[in-house]
Amino acid sequence: MKNIVFRDDSFAFETLRLLSETAYGMADIGEVLTTAEKITEGDDNSWCKEWTVTAKRLHATADDYLKNGHPVSARKTYLRAYNYYRSAEFYLHGNPNDPRINELSEASFTCFEKVMELNDPVIKAVKIPYEGTTLPGHYYKCQKALSPSPVLILMTGFDGTKEELYGMAMAALEHGMNCLVFEGPGQGEALRRQNLYFRYDYESVVTPIVDFVLSLDGIDPDKIVLMGVSLGGYLAPRAAAYEHRLAACIANGGVYSFSDTLKNLLPDSHFLDMASTDPDKLNQSLDQMLKTNPTLKWGFEHGMFVFGVNTPAQFILKIKDFTMEGVAEKIQCPTLIVDAEEDKLMSGQARPLYDALTCEKSFMLFSSEEGAGEHGQCGAKLLANERILSWIDERLLNSASDR
Repeated sequence: MKNIVFRDDSFAFETLRLLSETAYGMADIGEVLTTAEKITEGDDNSWCKEWTVTAKRLHATADDYLKNGHPVSARKTYLRAYNYYRSAEFYLHGNPNDPRINELSEASFTCFEKVMELNDPVIKAVKIPYEGTTLPGHYYKCQKALSPSPVLILMTGFDGTKEELYGMAMAALEHGMNCLVFEGPGQGEALRRQNLYFRYDYESVVTPIVDFVLSLDGIDPDKIVLMGVSLGGYLAPRAAAYEHRLAACIANGGVYSFSDTLKNLLPDSHFLDMASTDPDKLNQSLDQMLKTNPTLKWGFEHGMFVFGVNTPAQFILKIKDFTMEGVAEKIQCPTLIVDAEEDKLMSGQARPLYDALTCEKSFMLFSSEEGAGEHGQCGAKLLANERILSWIDERLLNSASDR
């Protein structure tokens, strides 16, 4: 898809990411474009400043709506303000001590908490027991579902938030499913408020999530579906390989090896080996390279942020364990692997994962011709969500007829 507003691929994609959420009321086209046009090309601070201005303006407007007795308008405005705060914070992670990270994150949480309050009884915040602490989640309760009813467990990936999955969760409700959206180590609130960093063995995260789901009233234990988005396309299949209480698993898009995604961005694959053989030289080389490659710069800065490490070499060593080699074969439930034709971030990852599966499996390719070829089908959320949810509908129907 052609770059929007910006020549820089990263800024253009993040702008498309916001425009994509207009489908679910999480952004407005005019707000996005007029804000983006004020941003200086390639300037992270300018990006943060302009999205902060827009978010704060809407936050104040939403407060006024609520104060003056307009809860519907307030809810809709808080939802957009949340998303603009999320975007404002996006490029700040090169300095983990930047006070704006906490300020903007907390403002985004506050706005979405208002959305939940004003959506009662559809969405509520939940705390999920996990290794002596809890993980944050949002439970979307389907008001029209029969009891016992199916549930979709939905997780984000490398840089998303649970709030950002609002649109998919609301679409799941229309399909008669409850939806539990959660954040695990390395993600959103779990990282920013609890300092929980990414781990490769996400079955240790998802098994407590399934335990929690089974404790909820009216859940059909034979209709629990797990879906991961972006890097969640590794996390969900990894968990499904060891957690066998799932009726189905979806990886959007599929990720076979996190390390291999870097090979598409680095000029030489030997850079990955240098992380262990000569980390100092690698760090020096990358320091120069990141100054001229905004996408790579963001990837390494954010990667160090979410893994809690201090150097690019340490980040590369951490992600080497994020592979489905020798693991994919353990998945037993029906699994859908999703790919996007122009996915620049996870290019070439979905097909190897699909090929490695020995369970019942499906492959779903989204094309550029239909406007859905970008990573995560950004720009085509309605198309993508309905196609994926229809696949889930079919699986749940089949699982019911199998009994």
